[in-house]
Amino acid sequence: MNIRKCKTCGIILGMRPNTKDTDCICSACKNAEKKKKINFKERQEWLTQYIKENKTHPVYDCLVGVSGGKDSHMIVKRLVEEHGCKNILLVNMMDEFTKTKAGEHNLSNIAERYNCDMITYRFNPKTFKEKAKEGLENDLFPLKWFEDRLYKTPFEIAQKFGIKLVFYGENAEFEYGSSETLEVFHPLSNDETKLIYLGAIWPYSIMDSLNCAREAGFRDLDYYNEWQRQGQIENYTQIDSIGYIVAVWCKFPKFGFQRVSDIACRFVRDGILTKEQAEQYISESDWILDSAAKRDLCRVIGVTEEFFDECVDKHANRDILKKDRNGNWRRKDYFPPSFWGNN
Repeated sequence: MNIRKCKTCGIILGMRPNTKDTDCICSACKNAEKKKKINFKERQEWLTQYIKENKTHPVYDCLVGVSGGKDSHMIVKRLVEEHGCKNILLVNMMDEFTKTKAGEHNLSNIAERYNCDMITYRFNPKTFKEKAKEGLENDLFPLKWFEDRLYKTPFEIAQKFGIKLVFYGENAEFEYGSSETLEVFHPLSNDETKLIYLGAIWPYSIMDSLNCAREAGFRDLDYYNEWQRQGQIENYTQIDSIGYIVAVWCKFPKFGFQRVSDIACRFVRDGILTKEQAEQYISESDWILDSAAKRDLCRVIGVTEEFFDECVDKHANRDILKKDRNGNWRRKDYFPPSFWGNN
């Protein structure tokens, strides 16, 4: 199989589901150019008025689904400081993995700093574990069920409370290229309840979100020096719990990219890295699964690391990957044929 890469950002082409490229430019890069033409100031003014007109609960202006991460801080900070919200109901969807000190601080900080009520929603632990194992074995996506509920459950809570407005961060479909338009409303939205992407109101970028979050007291992993992650190029995304990032890494065996590619290529679009720098990060680190995260996930869902490895092998895309001498799946295009020996 001929492995192609975006000539703008370096992401592998033809592998991300529901995306297409033109002239070797990925749809995410094309969307980044489209975003420059959007009148975000007009959208921000619209949102302030829309919130005023759609407060349906006697106490809460809106509901925000939060993990406590940088995007959660950014959303709440801007809703309060830029759009006049005074009472926000937070809903935290709890996973079963080991919490980091940074994650515990951040979740507490966001509620305390903005004086918010917060519901922590924990699914039946047995169901969580069973669904995670099922997703791992069948799709190499251990959090498939949980991530589906990340949007649906806060939305359902808002409906039961009679809160019309629900907020989340980026429109990931647009940012990663599976949608051609930066929609404000999530498809779950209906006449009674609207789920709004704040990343479609304020132009979303990782660094903008991070800087906004830090102003609100967000702490990254370096603050506590608690977890030197492998297979990552930053210390401030997906840091709330340890095992969670395994689900992100599981894209690599199937599609040839994971979080390193996602972040590095976004940094190229944002002018932080060159394409050559991004490709070096991808070549060196995208294949690596953090050992602590792997142990944490296997412990929580009750499987051995050997079982996990068997699931990876079953789903690995052999058209673009091959095992190196140490048994690690690697992208074929980053090494000469002599690298592989007899493997």
